[in-house]
Parts: sequence; C-alpha cells; structure tokens
Amino acid sequence: MTTTATARRTAAADDAPEEGRAAKAGTQTLDRGLDLLELAVQEPASVIQLAERSGLSRAIAYRLVGSLASRGFLAMGPNNQVRGGRQLLRLRHLVQDQTDLVALARPQLEWLAQESGMSAFMGRREGDESVHMLRVPGRERVAVTTQPGTRRRLGETGLGKALLLDDSEGAWRRLFGQVDEPHRRGDWLAEMQGAAKLGVVLQCGPGPDHIHSVAAPVRDAAGTIVAAINVAAAAPYLDAAKMQELVPLLRTAATEIGTALGREGATG
Repeated sequence: MTTTATARRTAAADDAPEEGRAAKAGTQTLDRGLDLLELAVQEPASVIQLAERSGLSRAIAYRLVGSLASRGFLAMGPNNQVRGGRQLLRLRHLVQDQTDLVALARPQLEWLAQESGMSAFMGRREGDESVHMLRVPGRERVAVTTQPGTRRRLGETGLGKALLLDDSEGAWRRLFGQVDEPHRRGDWLAEMQGAAKLGVVLQCGPGPDHIHSVAAPVRDAAGTIVAAINVAAAAPYLDAAKMQELVPLLRTAATEIGTALGREGATG
C-alpha cells in the first residue's frame, strides 16, 4: 500500500525538470565511482568483492571499474585484483608538489606583503590558464581579494604573464589572442619582450577596476618556471613609481623561493 509520504515523493519526482533528474543521476554515478575507488585503494579486491563491499550490483560495479580503469584511476593486478592506477600516482605527485610549493613560498609571501603593505599572491600554470594557489593579505584599505583556486587567462594578469616569460613569441600570440577585449592592447608584444629581459612584469590593468601589479617568475632547480608571485593593488595604491620600487622585492622573494626549491646561482 502506498503511503501519503511516498505518494508525495513520487509526485515530486515526476514534476522535477529533466535536467534535474540527469544531474542527480550523474551525482549518484560519481558517488558510486568514488566509493569503489576508495575501497580499491584501501585494499585490492576483485570486482565481485568490491560490489559486495559497496552494496552495488555486479553489473554496475563492473561498468564503473571499467570506466575508472580506462582513465587510469584503477588497474587490474595479479589474480584480477583491482588496485589504484597510474593516474592516482600522478595526481598524488601533483598535489604533493603544490602543497610543498605553497609551504615553501608562504614565508616569502608574508615578507613581501609586510614589506610592500599590499596583498601578495602565488599561482601556477595549468594549460592556458593561471591558477591562484596562495594569497597573503596586505594592509591596504581596498584590497585585491583573489582567492586560491581562481583561474584566469594567462594573458590577462601580471601573474599570468610572468608564467609566460620563457614562452616563444608564437605562443604569446596564440595566448594573447584569447584575452577579453578590455585586455587587448596594441603594445602587448613590446611589453612582453621588455618583461622577458627584465625578468619582472609590470602590469597596469584595464578599467573599471584598474588593478596594478608587479610579478616575477619562480624557477626550480632546473631553471624552469614552476610558479609566479606578485603583489597587486588598486591603481591609487600602486602607481608607476611604487611599482618600480617593488621590483627588487619581487626579485628577492622569487629568488628565495627558487633557492628553497634547490635552485643555485640565481641572482636577484
């Protein structure tokens, strides 16, 4: 016999938009896949054992394991035991590298924010975007508050441009072709050429925000740019004279982070 509550739930489900049902089904599939992934990483097991432990049917377990294995998150070991795959190892290294970099950079960004009085940031490159990893607030009354996890096109920010200093002019042309209209400046190529020689980016952002910044790349032991740092503030706090004043601070902080990463012989 159908209860009133069950009838209400059934009616609500029937009235739900189709995309809502699809989103719910997608979330359920994701949850099931993550459950299987956790179980397999904790203790290698056969697909049948994973199905029993997770409460899923064997058909669903086989389908999910197959999908995760095709992406490298799971792999089949001896005796058909399912275990963690190569993609998990890769992600572990990426997360570990990022965590280590943030820990190594934090003291320098705190020093930079203290000396400049402005918010200091660090980010790294992911494809054609920069991703903010760390923010240390300054003392300015109107602060730039870009939070970790924020993504921006590389050609639109000082931090992003610092990540590009070793790229070819062909790569610059491609990436600057992607920026939004307010960031399309006719002198961008000369600006990048000058920044590459200087090793520091002086960025005057467009309106209506007019965010200015000074940015420098961070290089690892091999000399490869692995991140960039910057200080950023609204134009009234960071005019041209102040930007030039901050250049040595950015160079010093970037060099110190590079030294912590094993880079030797770098000069500020």
